[in-house]
Formats: sequence, C-alpha cells, structure tokens
Amino acid sequence: MTASHRALHSAAAEAVLAECRPIGKVFAAAGYRLYLVGGSVRDLIDGRPIDEPDFDFTTDALPKATKELIAPLADALWTQGERFGTIAAHVGGRLVEITTHRAEAYEPDTRKPTVSFSDDVRIDLGRRDFTINALAIEVTTPSPELIDPYGGVSDLTMRRLATPLSPQESFSDDPLRMMRAARFVARFALTADRDLVEAVREMAARLAVVSAERIRDEFDKLLSLPDPTSGLRFLCDNGLSGQFLPELSATIIDAVDWPALSGDPQLRLATVFAAARAGGHTPDVAARLRALRSSRHTIAHLVAVTDAVGRLCEHAGRWDDASVRRFVHRRFELVDSVVAVAAAIGCREQANRLAAAVAALGAREDLSTLSVPIGGREVMDALGAEAGPLIGDAMDALLAHRLVVGPLSRDEAIAFVNDWATRRDRRP
Repeated sequence: MTASHRALHSAAAEAVLAECRPIGKVFAAAGYRLYLVGGSVRDLIDGRPIDEPDFDFTTDALPKATKELIAPLADALWTQGERFGTIAAHVGGRLVEITTHRAEAYEPDTRKPTVSFSDDVRIDLGRRDFTINALAIEVTTPSPELIDPYGGVSDLTMRRLATPLSPQESFSDDPLRMMRAARFVARFALTADRDLVEAVREMAARLAVVSAERIRDEFDKLLSLPDPTSGLRFLCDNGLSGQFLPELSATIIDAVDWPALSGDPQLRLATVFAAARAGGHTPDVAARLRALRSSRHTIAHLVAVTDAVGRLCEHAGRWDDASVRRFVHRRFELVDSVVAVAAAIGCREQANRLAAAVAALGAREDLSTLSVPIGGREVMDALGAEAGPLIGDAMDALLAHRLVVGPLSRDEAIAFVNDWATRRDRRP
C-alpha cells in the first residue's frame, strides 16, 4: 500500500470525505463528476492537519447546473463568482466553493483572466500553481480516487517544488506565483526545482503587473510563518524582493533570528527597515509602505517602531528614570515591539537594559499615561493669562518637568507653572 493510498484511508481523510459525500452523491446522480482539490488534498497526502476553513471542489458541471444541484443542500448560496465558474455555498457548517474545470489563460500584461471551461480535470489541474496543489480526490466514485497527473505526490515525498506546466507558462498566468513559491519553500520545507528557480530569475520583473495589494498580502503570509527564513532567501536570491522591498538583503536575512520574533508580519517588516537603517542605509519607510498600499495606521506604526529602534540602538548609557520616561512617552504601547526588533538586529544589550529599566520603573509608577494633572485652562487661571503662545510654552515646560521628576499632584503642577513663569519673566 502506497503512502498516498494510506493517506486516503486515514482517520483524517475519512472525516473529510464524510463531509464531501452528500455533495458528491448529488453530482453523481446527475451524471457529473466532482473532485476535492486545493490545500485540503495536499495536506491529507502530506499527513498534515486539515486547517483549511473551506473546501474547494472542481467539476465538469457548468455553473448553472452547479447552482441548481447545490442549492437544496445549502444554508446559503453565493453567485458573485458565477461568471468565473465559481458557486459558493454554506453546507453542513462548512463553506464550499465549486468551480467548473477551467482552461483559462491571462493577458500577458495584466492579471485579467480569459475564462474558458473544460470538461477534463487534468486540464484544470494543469492550470494550478504547483504540482503539490495539482492533486484531486474524486468524491463521486464509490471509493475515493486520487488524481495526480503531474507527480504532485512524488514531489511532496521528495520535498520538491515544481509547476505542473512549464514554470514560464505558470508564472505568465500569474506572476504572483513566484512570490507564492517563496512561501511554499518556507512553509513546507521544500527545495525549488532548478527550472522553477531559473524561470523566477528570468521573470522577476513581471511582478510589476501584479497589484501592490496582492504583493503586500502575499508577503505578509510569508512573514507570518513560524520560520520564513528560507522563503526570504528565495525572494532575495532570485530578484523578487528588489521589485517591492529592496531593503531586504542577504545580510539582513542571515543576521536576524526570524523564528525568535513573533509571527507578526508588521514586527518582522519593521525588523527589515530597522536592520537596513542600522546597516547605514536610510530607508524611506513611509514611502515604501505607501507603495505597497498599506493603511495609514500601519505606516504610522512601522515608522514609529523603526525610529524608536534607531534611538534605542544609539543609546549607549544607562537608563535613569527620566530617560525611561522620555523614551516611553507617547510610545508605551510600542516598547515590547521595539525591544524585540532591537534585539533581533544585534542591539540585544541595549534592548535588555531598556526592558529592565522599564520594568523597574513601571513597578513604581504608571508609565502608560505620562500626562500632567492640569490642562490649559488651569494654566491660564494660574498665570492670569489668555490663550496664546505663553500657555503652550508653559504646558511644554510642565510636561518636560513631569518626565524628569515623575508623577505630580495638581498643586505641585500649579506651583511649577508659577515658578516657571517667574523665572521666565526674570530672563534678561
């Protein structure tokens, strides 16, 4: 019994196929074939837990027939993708997408598909990104049948990443597949086929036809993996990172302990920018993120983290209470991220000193809100002055004083403002 045969008869496979049987019976009764495809099949064959939130199927039934067949089983039905051959439904607590076999291609300089349908599952599987995803299980036969026309099972066994058709044709269909290859290399511990690598190097510039949003989202998926190191190397070594993130260098990839960082893609992206800055470069973080269509919140967050890491790495002395307060003021919620990134790029000693100083001072006073106990109106009353530059200067001086000495009572704050005004008036 082969490993793939055993996988099809495992407890995990039985559970999956049990969910598929009601749909399979309906399609079989109507004379159609239905195949489970996608990550669920790959993970079943590979012995991995099935963590896909939905099931993907392909069929020789046209969308109109699919809609009619699935409707009686569905709690809800979605037809937005019907013109591309896809009917989505909620069946038995599971989201399923059923797509008519495709034989589509893409316009050379866009990602607009020219959709045509096929009645051959092998043609459909040939349009998929990688051989390990070009696997199908027929669920309209009395017993499940694995369809593997492109050697996906063998590639899984050999931990090899290859494309069903030529890599040039696959990547022309969708250049984002080149970035997806990086993620699969890292996620499944695969070695990319030599022809695939050569095609990526030849076609890296084709990434320009992919929207910035899709590039950003695919890169985030890579950065979210427990260990993205090999995928990042793939991007860098084969000319892909230069298309959207030139700051990512082999030196940075090798210097950072990526698994030690949390799987937060923003934290890991901040590490790239901070490491580039520590290496003597001056990345325009905001401009790079705007080009990737990141949100304003993400841009502000990563700029703040990158700048704070730079300040921390340049801080050679001890952290007294005043310097701790100044550092965490208006960035308290960033401290953990700043410490983690600084440690990751080689400023571990500075990071440890800051973390210890923040913990020590935080045990004595609340560092999350370093505010003053009075506002502008009370300062105006204390000084007998109207709103204007004087009040703003007084508030700034009061905050600076509070960061030096720590928490103030209302009376202490008013006393300081009065004293500050007196000293100011005495200046020559």
